Amino acid sequence: MNNFIKSTNTYTPDWTSPERRLFIAVLSQAVHDAFASHVPKLEKRQAQTWLMSNSKDFKEICELSGRDSEYVLTKIRRKILEKNGWNVSISLRTTPRRRKQMKEINKKHLTGNAYYAAKRKESHGNIISMD
Repeated sequence: MNNFIKSTNTYTPDWTSPERRLFIAVLSQAVHDAFASHVPKLEKRQAQTWLMSNSKDFKEICELSGRDSEYVLTKIRRKILEKNGWNVSISLRTTPRRRKQMKEINKKHLTGNAYYAAKRKESHGNIISMD
C-alpha cells in the first residue's frame, strides 16, 4: 500500500478515483431523477430545483466530479425549459438594441411630434442644426 501524503491542501483526484466516481454518480442521479418518467413528481421537482439552483452544494459537486458548474447549469436549464414547453431555440439578447441615430439631430433628444418633424425634414434633405 502506498503511504503518499499530498503536500497541497486542495483535493485533486485522478479520473479513476472512487471519490470522483461517487460525485459523478451523484450528479448523474440528479439528472436522471429530473428527467425520468418513472420518478415521482415531488422527487423530480426537487432534482430540477437543485440542478437549477446554482447553490454552493451544486457547485461543489460539479467541481469534485470534474465538471464546469456553469456549463452544467446552462445545459440542464435549457433541457428543463424545453421539457416544460418553452421555445429555447430563440436567442435572448443580453444587450439592448442600438437605436439608429439620425445624422445631425442626435445632439438633442427630441420626443413626440418634434422627433418625427425633424426626421421628415432630414429625409427631404433639409438637415437641421440644433445648437
